[in-house]
Amino acid sequence: MLPPRIFSSFLVAFCIAFFGMGVHAHATTISPARIEVAGDPGTVLKGTVTLINDQANTQTFYASYENFSAQGDNGTPVFSAEKKGLDTWILATPDQVTVPAGKSVEVPYTITIPSNAVPGGYFAALFWSTVPPVTLPTQQLSIGAKIGSLVLLRVNGDIAESGGATSFERSDHGFFYTELPVAMNYIFQNSGADRVMPKGAVTIRNTFFIKSTSINANASIGNVLPKSARQFSVAWAPTHNDQPAGFFQHVAYQWHNFAFGLYSAHLSLAYGMQGMQSTKTLWFFILPWQLLICVAMVLAALYAIGKLLIVRYNQYIIRSTQPRNVDHS
Repeated sequence: MLPPRIFSSFLVAFCIAFFGMGVHAHATTISPARIEVAGDPGTVLKGTVTLINDQANTQTFYASYENFSAQGDNGTPVFSAEKKGLDTWILATPDQVTVPAGKSVEVPYTITIPSNAVPGGYFAALFWSTVPPVTLPTQQLSIGAKIGSLVLLRVNGDIAESGGATSFERSDHGFFYTELPVAMNYIFQNSGADRVMPKGAVTIRNTFFIKSTSINANASIGNVLPKSARQFSVAWAPTHNDQPAGFFQHVAYQWHNFAFGLYSAHLSLAYGMQGMQSTKTLWFFILPWQLLICVAMVLAALYAIGKLLIVRYNQYIIRSTQPRNVDHS
């Protein structure tokens, strides 16, 4: 049985999309869902969040604060009960808000950055719960509907930046494909002191090194927290998405999404305030054998018909050039 605090964190993680665009819980919305700010040590940052109550009855919400870090390679936030750092710098005023049914309330907040704060990235969540938190000697418990904004703070200064793509692979680890899509993924390791958002593209080139397409390498606009790694997925997707079932459906699918031969996929990323670069390349081969069989059959038929026509034509020429027998009797 998981401790209540950890269990609560996992529930919240499922309710919040990491760096998402909107957060909902029981017809209540908080905006913005992601707060990205930066400031110098010793400064106070100010902002507001909006609580929107779409329910039919009045709701009272209580503020709480938790630091978070990334778990695994999918960027899932894991919240911590330890009161240290950003979760002690945030203060919503007031920290108890009553929102009438169908109404919204703006709540001011401040982030007081200590003068001795080490430059780098700090991450926490400003939560609002329908049940007031119960403070225990070592942890703070909150049960009920819980929504929140993720706060991503950068304390300005000399911040170390390092990292890059540690792997770039085909998702199924195969090499041969019969048709699109070709799914790929890369893992980005952030060894620096602040979050980074990799930007770039995967460029696909054919056997003759002619560019076939370019794919956004971070379409999800995902961040990578410091001292963590995150996996990103990219795919060379078809232009026609009908899923083929039978043989001739595969032929039509491969015709409309034609790809044949050896291809290279070149990953090129830029990240960090200094515009650091990271590159990787992989290869794969596409052999649309259903389409090739049909093409071979058509060519064979055309060859046979052409050959027959040539034979008939030659026979006609021979007959037309032979002298006719004349009867002189």
